[in-house]
Amino acid sequence: MSRKLDPPKLLRVRVLSLGSGGMELERVEALQVRLQDGSWLGVRPGHAPIIAATGDGELKFRQDERDQVILVKNGILTLIDDLVSILTTH
Repeated sequence: MSRKLDPPKLLRVRVLSLGSGGMELERVEALQVRLQDGSWLGVRPGHAPIIAATGDGELKFRQDERDQVILVKNGILTLIDDLVSILTTH
């Protein structure tokens, strides 16, 4: 009897900005984002739901086995069911 392997879980990331639109990332393996207090939050698939205030800085993520970085402004991050949403005002 063969057992089918489950596909690896991945994150979806949405960065939404009231001033300049937004972007959506699919198949993200992991991410790190700077919080408003200066610390870093790391997220992998299966992370518990969370709401956090983010600070200006880098959003580091791993996608297709490559590390990448984008700049994000401060805002609010929510995470539920492997969907990370960051709402910024700039």
